[in-house]
Amino acid sequence: MKTRRLLVVLLFFFVVAAPAREVEQKLNIVFLLMDNCGQEWWGSYGSEEGCTPNLDRLAREGVRVENCYAPPVCSPSRVTALTGRYLFRSGWVLHHDAALYGGGGLDPQREITFARLFRDAGYHTGIVGKWQINHLYEEPDALARHGFNESLVWPGSVDWDKASAADRKQFPQAIRDADVPFLRRVTSHIESRYWDPVLLRNGRREVHPGKFGPDLMQEFAFDFLRRHKDRPFLLYYPMVFTHNQGAGRGPVPTPLNRDENRSKQALYADMVRYADRLVGEFAAELDRLGLRKNTVLFIATDNGSEGSFSGRRNGRVVRGGGYQLNEPGGNVPLIIHAPGIVPGGRTMKLADFSDLLPTFCGLAGVPVPADLAVDGFSFAGFLRGKRDAREPRQWIFNMYGDERVVRDVRYKLYSDGRFFDLSRDPDEQKKLTEGADAARKRLQDVLDALPPNAPPPFELRSLSAFGRRQKSK
Repeated sequence: MKTRRLLVVLLFFFVVAAPAREVEQKLNIVFLLMDNCGQEWWGSYGSEEGCTPNLDRLAREGVRVENCYAPPVCSPSRVTALTGRYLFRSGWVLHHDAALYGGGGLDPQREITFARLFRDAGYHTGIVGKWQINHLYEEPDALARHGFNESLVWPGSVDWDKASAADRKQFPQAIRDADVPFLRRVTSHIESRYWDPVLLRNGRREVHPGKFGPDLMQEFAFDFLRRHKDRPFLLYYPMVFTHNQGAGRGPVPTPLNRDENRSKQALYADMVRYADRLVGEFAAELDRLGLRKNTVLFIATDNGSEGSFSGRRNGRVVRGGGYQLNEPGGNVPLIIHAPGIVPGGRTMKLADFSDLLPTFCGLAGVPVPADLAVDGFSFAGFLRGKRDAREPRQWIFNMYGDERVVRDVRYKLYSDGRFFDLSRDPDEQKKLTEGADAARKRLQDVLDALPPNAPPPFELRSLSAFGRRQKSK
């Protein structure tokens, strides 16, 4: 009788405890996304600016993607990463700053984010930092509908406590008229993301006089890790660094050097240094919490630096390429760090932002619905170092507006026919008019196979979109 009871107890233990162990072994995913920072500022990509020692160490210890394409401005880049879909599917082909101008945002009835897939698979999901692709005062439940259990985000709207009542009254008409000078002036009163920040914590507005926004966001990220370290989680950490303060306003001094009387270039370099410091502290917190054994850390930037900043890279001065499909604008850093999970000291040649969703899901075993048209390719097998796992990409794609571009390891073809050998001409100064016919044909076949742009789900609103509208009149 005792033996039978013992067998029953043991059977109960294995039936109940085995799934618990399985849950504990699920991989956590962290996606840390910097804002407006090109490869020319990362030492692991050849930068000579000396601003990124922590990022460079993580790149050496992990996997560094040599060429990663992302749309060259904030909101299109984020939509691509979150959905795994190229912009021609959603119609979100230009920058649309929903947080500032309203008029529509990322619609969970039309688009499924990786956060939603992970939440539905039993993960606890969080976001800290910059969202931008919904107006969170007009759509207070947007983050929850997109799959996030908890949030601390910069809302990024006009701070009407600092703008006049007359401006507020005129604002909707100025949007309809695409009055760029007026809108540029009013949106300079954007809610602060840096000093004296305005934040939404799980939907509740907070103002923090005397505080520095990135530090508060880091505190939230640490608290999220500590509270959820014993269960599977996904954390999306789109940092506010290293974006300027807002329309017509430059970089900010950081807590390490509050002197504002320096060049914009020097202030921007300090912002990169501070972002690097936060990344290093975040990685150290993963170590302290014992999360390294089951957490994969992805670090990227959403697009290149602004054109007013330049960095020295591999012996060349490289000007930021934001809003442009040149290499400084759309070829962004991407590193993956996960000791014990992802064998380090390796590089991968090609990826683009559409690959992130399927790769996150592939690593974590989260299913992607069969009817979801995802354009990306999972490189989870390559990251894990599986035998015979090859890089999934022979080409990567990028687009902005009606302009498209595709490249392989060496050659790059624009939809208007411009063709470059990037191995000899990284600055794209000399169009190839003959030779490399096989490579040109392969890339042209890719462009020819892609569908036309879907119509935008709403009128796209941003200073750049308003400017295009005025030029077309």
